[in-house]
Amino acid sequence: MCFRPPTAGKAVSCPNCGAKNPAVAKKCIKCKAELPKEKIKCPKCGAENPIDAKVCKNCGYTAS
Repeated sequence: MCFRPPTAGKAVSCPNCGAKNPAVAKKCIKCKAELPKEKIKCPKCGAENPIDAKVCKNCGYTAS
């Protein structure tokens, strides 16, 4: 059985041209525009943070 992270299958729409891109793409495959980074919600305050954030930018919550 293969483990696939939940975001592996979600396509990312380009804000510039609307093209669907793989979740791991950093630039649009059609127009080469920068794609928005995926965000996660802080479990304490609900603020959106970049997926690779270690500390919440709003309340300072850390998972460790």
